[in-house]
Amino acid sequence: MAGFKYRWFEVTLEKYGRLKLPAALLKELNEEDRQTFWATVGFGKHIMLWTQSAYQAQSDFLDTLDRNLLEVKRYRNILLRQSAYLESDSQNRIVLPKSLLEKYNIGREVVLVLDHGQIEIWNVNDFNAACDEVSPEDYAAMNAEMHSGKYNIVRKEGNDVS
Repeated sequence: MAGFKYRWFEVTLEKYGRLKLPAALLKELNEEDRQTFWATVGFGKHIMLWTQSAYQAQSDFLDTLDRNLLEVKRYRNILLRQSAYLESDSQNRIVLPKSLLEKYNIGREVVLVLDHGQIEIWNVNDFNAACDEVSPEDYAAMNAEMHSGKYNIVRKEGNDVS
């Protein structure tokens, strides 16, 4: 792994929702995470593509939740409802589920955002609009708030979930 946990890439989807994963993105992943992925609903206006190890961490996180609570069941079911196991071919291409492409209005031009083994797949216009709606002054304020510690996650030892 090259060491970058966060990166973004602009790419073009091929026919039938086939995505060629950029070589630079694959270099950022552990070798065992370069072949198999899980596509699920995103936590925003994007598809979430998980590496196998990131998806396992999410599964482990689900195991920490009380499965008898309706909120937990709802969260789990939404995540699993449109999830798809994907294997890349010899040219590092995967086919994204049509249902997810339609749900998030994903066309040919997309942005991939790498975040610790989770890859957000955005419609390029939605991604740019989300970034452009923040003024430089608002971004400065956002930066100060992020560095305030307000959003830090306290993790229990052995339970590093994303």
